Amino acid sequence: MVLFLVGCTSKSTDKVSSTLKFEKGFMQTLVFGTNTKANKMGFFEDKNEVQFRLDEIKSDSSFVFTGKVKRMQYKADLFGEKENVDTEVVKALNNTKKMSDTELEMYNDIKQYLDQEFTFTLDKYGNLIKSATFKDASLFIDTAIVEQYTTVPTMSFPKEDLAVGVTWSYDTTNPLIASQKIKFTYTVNDITKDKIFIDVTMDIDGFGGMLKKNKAEGTYEIDRITKRFIKGKRTMNMQTGGGKAIYSIYEQ
Repeated sequence: MVLFLVGCTSKSTDKVSSTLKFEKGFMQTLVFGTNTKANKMGFFEDKNEVQFRLDEIKSDSSFVFTGKVKRMQYKADLFGEKENVDTEVVKALNNTKKMSDTELEMYNDIKQYLDQEFTFTLDKYGNLIKSATFKDASLFIDTAIVEQYTTVPTMSFPKEDLAVGVTWSYDTTNPLIASQKIKFTYTVNDITKDKIFIDVTMDIDGFGGMLKKNKAEGTYEIDRITKRFIKGKRTMNMQTGGGKAIYSIYEQ
């Protein structure tokens, strides 16, 4: 029994290279979701499906990706007002007649992003070295919406090998609110024969006196060889109305 318990609680002693190992032509669709639970104001949830394709591996080992938002969903019941927008449903019905004025306004805001290809470049450790730009130069839409997806289909790794206990940080800003700083702290929790488990803490600055500093915590699962993002979840306490916000990313 003692040997069994020791075996179950022991962590891997493996060391794994932190560099990306993608091959040209790699494709992946990830679903990005936000969901609130037990909030006194009501609830909301969204899901965005984003397809990634690796187009080029440059001589300096950087990776040029093309991304494309394939589907956007939003459902909410806030203060008694219900909204439900699903771009796939609108496309299938080929009309917007059943949408409320608020839903129609939201749909008109997001539909311009659908199937519009954008490119971005990551270095061999997953750090963003060229921000997202739309391939169609005639588009006059803000890149902030798609910039939030350019830290995947992988994540930012340190230069040192990955092993249980290794910790590193990644500083960035909220793509939707440029003045709001965000700091990610990652710690390798365990390494198996095919996955790397990483604990993540996300420290978010306050904003304009309306929001105080906050923290989200969770775990990511990464492919051991390629460093492909498999799935992850972060949970944060809501500052208004109570409850929790759950952020998730997973392969479709």
